[in-house]
Amino acid sequence: GFFSDLVKSKLNVWIKNAFYAQTMTKDHEYVIEKHGIVPVDYSCTGVVENCMKWSDGLQQFLEMKHESKLSDMTAITNYMSNVGLLQKYGNQIYGMSGTLGKQVETKTLQKIYDGIKTCQIPSFKRRKLFEVEGVVVSSEEEWVEKICHAVIAQTTRTSYRDPRAALVICETINRANIIHQALGDKVKEKSLYINNNMDNSSIFSKELKAGEVIIATNLAGRGTDLQITEEVKRAGGLFVVQTFLPENARVEAQAFGRSARQGAPGSAQLIISSSHLSDPVQMLLLPWNLLSLMDDLLNLTKLNQHLFVKQIKMYQKSPNNKRFEDMSSILELILTLKSEPEINLAKNGRESSVAHKLSSYLESDIPNIKKKEELFNQYLDELDDLYKSSNNKPAASDLSALNEFWGMWLLTSFNAKDSTEELKGRLKRDLDAARLKLRQRESPSSNLYHYISFGNDLREKGNFAESIDMYTKATEQDPCWGAIAYYNRAFTTLKQQNRAQSRDCISQALD
Repeated sequence: GFFSDLVKSKLNVWIKNAFYAQTMTKDHEYVIEKHGIVPVDYSCTGVVENCMKWSDGLQQFLEMKHESKLSDMTAITNYMSNVGLLQKYGNQIYGMSGTLGKQVETKTLQKIYDGIKTCQIPSFKRRKLFEVEGVVVSSEEEWVEKICHAVIAQTTRTSYRDPRAALVICETINRANIIHQALGDKVKEKSLYINNNMDNSSIFSKELKAGEVIIATNLAGRGTDLQITEEVKRAGGLFVVQTFLPENARVEAQAFGRSARQGAPGSAQLIISSSHLSDPVQMLLLPWNLLSLMDDLLNLTKLNQHLFVKQIKMYQKSPNNKRFEDMSSILELILTLKSEPEINLAKNGRESSVAHKLSSYLESDIPNIKKKEELFNQYLDELDDLYKSSNNKPAASDLSALNEFWGMWLLTSFNAKDSTEELKGRLKRDLDAARLKLRQRESPSSNLYHYISFGNDLREKGNFAESIDMYTKATEQDPCWGAIAYYNRAFTTLKQQNRAQSRDCISQALD
């Protein structure tokens, strides 16, 4: 059938996504709603993206995994990126506000948008945020324990202050539920804010009282203005616990920005588990953890300490030997890492990862985005020409067939390695061939649906013989899926003939 080219070009990607779907976790990367499986932007916003679907079969494999109704795969026919949209304004944008992040992110913006200038705008009131030193633990059990201890300590009355309110921001819905369950009866007033499809108005319609705790995803980490009572302000304000290392400093700053708002006091702390970190960051923390283990061993006896010092001296005695030089470098790195707090190492690893991603985005993604947008503009020019050639009244079946052809072309023929000129030349040739087929009343993508649609248009105009020819083409094009074409051909044949002939046709069919 007409899907054969698509299957051949996407088979490897579909196989990979079939395996990837098995590794994905409910209430982490996605949720199951009444209308189906819905992605969650857990790493940045925490938003349940009701209007989004995964591409390249991933959505359908997840639906198979949960034995739910399969949704249709779609081809993108309208292509406009955020970058392309903003660039179309040229120098007509006076300004935009947002969280800039680190220097590497600012430089990326300046490379994408020529002439852009950035500045830090201070708040109108002095910020009174105290950042508690972050904590990195090795196991999830210890992670849960640390979070619960910090929350309970801040929301409990002490000899020197009254109880405060707390906001616990978790990376995923699943982990938010774990923390909510772990706090249990230890915190009497607590609420969950984990899904934008739920009615969360009760959480924000009132001020947070002393001892009250909100356990949330990143939904509460940006654009949320939590109001607190005067009693909480006097006790030190809102306490924010970020329970994961955000993928960039910008998201982290937005989360910490929920506290100490509009001149009120507040504090925030990172409490993360190394098991939740990305692989590159975990690798960076590995020497630090190994040295901690070695410290524990050395503290057992003075003999061990003496042997360790002796081992270092042995490596230092042979600086010309490459193996020993490498070992000395490793030891030097480990000793340097030990002096650095583990939370800072994790953040440094994150920044390195962000820099690598942004570099890849500039070198690979942006050129591909621009190529696709230029191809889309070329397709729009073809559509304009189609409208002009048909007095602004092209047949709906022609538009549908051409749109499908363009979407399938982008899926099967676009190659990022090809130059823009090569791609535009190929698209021009293929669109010319497609429009020629349309003029000859043929489907440009060999989709029998369009032959049936052409046949229906002709039948409504009373062109029964031509309509029957279209249905016949559909059955010849794809006999396996020709049932609708056979039905319409029979119906049109009966409509074309008089009643006496119709009876003869029925008799022949029964025979």
